[in-house]
Amino acid sequence: MKGKLKNIITSVKDKSRVRGYTHRFYTYPAGFSPVFVESAINNLTKKKDLVLDPFMGGGTTIIEALKLDRKVVGIDLNPISAFVTKVKTTKLSKKNIDSIEKWAYEMSEKISFKLENNKFIEDAYSILNWKGLGKREITNLKKVIKGAAFYLINLKEVKNKKEHDFLRLLLLRCLHSTLHDKRPIHEFTVFKSKIRSNSLDMLEGMKSFDPYLYNSRNKVNIYNKCASKTHKTKELKNKKVKLIVTSPPYPGINITYSRWHIHGRRNTTLPYLILGLPMPKHKSIFNFQSPRNKTYDIYFDTLERTFSSIRKISSKKTIVLQLLAFNSEKGLFKKYLQTMEKCGFKEMKMKASGRVWRKVPNRSWQATFVKGDISASNEVLLMHKAI
Repeated sequence: MKGKLKNIITSVKDKSRVRGYTHRFYTYPAGFSPVFVESAINNLTKKKDLVLDPFMGGGTTIIEALKLDRKVVGIDLNPISAFVTKVKTTKLSKKNIDSIEKWAYEMSEKISFKLENNKFIEDAYSILNWKGLGKREITNLKKVIKGAAFYLINLKEVKNKKEHDFLRLLLLRCLHSTLHDKRPIHEFTVFKSKIRSNSLDMLEGMKSFDPYLYNSRNKVNIYNKCASKTHKTKELKNKKVKLIVTSPPYPGINITYSRWHIHGRRNTTLPYLILGLPMPKHKSIFNFQSPRNKTYDIYFDTLERTFSSIRKISSKKTIVLQLLAFNSEKGLFKKYLQTMEKCGFKEMKMKASGRVWRKVPNRSWQATFVKGDISASNEVLLMHKAI
């Protein structure tokens, strides 16, 4: 076991860019490295064992488990997560691929921002924060939104669900890379060019992942629900989970799982509108509670309900690996460990002295962590075993 843990510790510190297969279809906030997940699954499970990620995010655990011939269940409350992960793990036929490539190429040639306002455009305009934007930024943003509307109007003609969902995710990716955290806002020509380049990149990723999707219907189950209902999941009742690899919401750290930032800190729920999904009534729900609430009662109550549910589908052989970050509030780290133990999970040492920390580059959120005054991009790797 010592050698296996050493391999995982080495992998968690990997800083290489996320790439390969379908991982880069859409960049989910605070995702973790496929290298780490692959190592965890390889070293702690065998083929056909059951793997779970109750906070699956962009589906990294799901993809790596399928690649390694494990059965896997992914759960996430955010419908964007469920949509993205399903598209990433849905097998496409050659006919599907050819149709997608042809449609995306034609769209990249004919897409236009010269159209009258429709419901999508008006809804998009209503949820954007225009305050303080310069004339050029406003013009660019309006052209990109109208281009997205043009894309969606034409997408209605695609009747095949697999192709339709893939192309809708393509639009999400193109808009994300055009608008999110970009300053100044990119011009329409940049958005237009991304339709062709991103479609080719995504199709190449799908082709490379295709051999692992054979009979995948019997291996993967994805649920859009709260992780506190994990014990009610049919597949987890029939077979005990061997490994849980996940990254829950960080206590006291606000990660915008439901929003994009446009030209600075202008938050928008535009991705829900693009995917045709219901917008969350409470934007902090995916963080368990608003970070402005300094009591953290809601956070730890939710955490307890969640891991109490997870314990019900775990055996004494179940191992839980979590990547977490904590803000500078004293006692949060200790309370987290106490809550895990209260739920029936005991922390296991991964190395002789201290815990395993990793520095994560290019994080757009800020925090000061429990381990003193270190940079805002550090996470701790926790290992627990069911007791």
